[in-house]
Amino acid sequence: MFLHKLRPLILTAVLLFMLLPEAASANGGPLHYPAEGYGRLELDDQSQVSLVREKVVFTFRDIERYKSHAEVTVQYELHNTSDSAKDLEVLFVTPASEALMVSEGNKEINVIMDPNVKTVNWQNTLLKNTVIDPVSGKELRLSNYSAEIGPAQGARFPLSFEPNETKNIVINYIENGGMYNKGVITTIFSHLYFLTPAAFWEGEPHVELEIRLSEPGAALHSNLAMEQTDSKTFKAVFNELPSKDWYFSYTYPKRLLYPTNIEKDHNLLVLGTVAALTVIAAALALFFRKSILFTISAFGIFAFTVYYISKMGGYPFNAIFVGFVDFVVGVGLLICDILIRRTIRRRREMTKTM
Repeated sequence: MFLHKLRPLILTAVLLFMLLPEAASANGGPLHYPAEGYGRLELDDQSQVSLVREKVVFTFRDIERYKSHAEVTVQYELHNTSDSAKDLEVLFVTPASEALMVSEGNKEINVIMDPNVKTVNWQNTLLKNTVIDPVSGKELRLSNYSAEIGPAQGARFPLSFEPNETKNIVINYIENGGMYNKGVITTIFSHLYFLTPAAFWEGEPHVELEIRLSEPGAALHSNLAMEQTDSKTFKAVFNELPSKDWYFSYTYPKRLLYPTNIEKDHNLLVLGTVAALTVIAAALALFFRKSILFTISAFGIFAFTVYYISKMGGYPFNAIFVGFVDFVVGVGLLICDILIRRTIRRRREMTKTM
């Protein structure tokens, strides 16, 4: 026995996995039930309900070492395009969310959790095995991707439309995004929001995307172009539904001299700079025959090394490798200083005997 053949469903939400997959986010479209008790849900493109406006806001209250803790607010403006009343069941799907709440105006809508939700004619791309470094724009592969994400969990709630009625629905929840900390100097956090399922609704929605970070100074990468409106806020506005899902990653660059967050690349550039500065300082000291020029420069070069070589090898070897590099650079500068003093002294002695 078939249930209502056209029982629209909204919104599909999923979370992104990064190195330690915990994931994020949401959207979808109306669904059709093949039959009660078995089969997968099917997105329905004949629902006679349009998504007029969609606004998604990620708000980050604080910075945690291994979590990108976000409060997500999704606002939907839905319009019944038919001349008849409709009683709908809405589905919001998320693999991992906390404090999920749905409201219409001041009224909270009762939500029933529903595990193992799947769809037939829209497949999510949850299992990403790359992340973008927001500083360099380089794509990083998650080589030790091994963890598995459990079945998606759905939150069902009812909606009733009068003929040609428009409703404003708000969904709030808390989630933790993906985290990548291998081979980078500062941790990269990432999130994925599925926009494409909304294509199953009628019409073209007005779409607003917004990121509110907890602190200024972040480097952000977004596959959909965003404008920075203040030190902590990024926004994007579209007059039609984007053709791809929204992915963004961010980090707070610290002690980065060059435009890359890749540990190997940045450290090699820093060590190359140390070598170049050492050669220049040695050349000036020898040219002017004043060893003090190199001695003073050596202190500055060593401080430069200690400051910018801040991560090498990762946990638990970071302190060992960084300390070893500082030691090698320090000893190298000391040896250079001794050799330069001897060379200058020898040249002075040769000048006196001539």
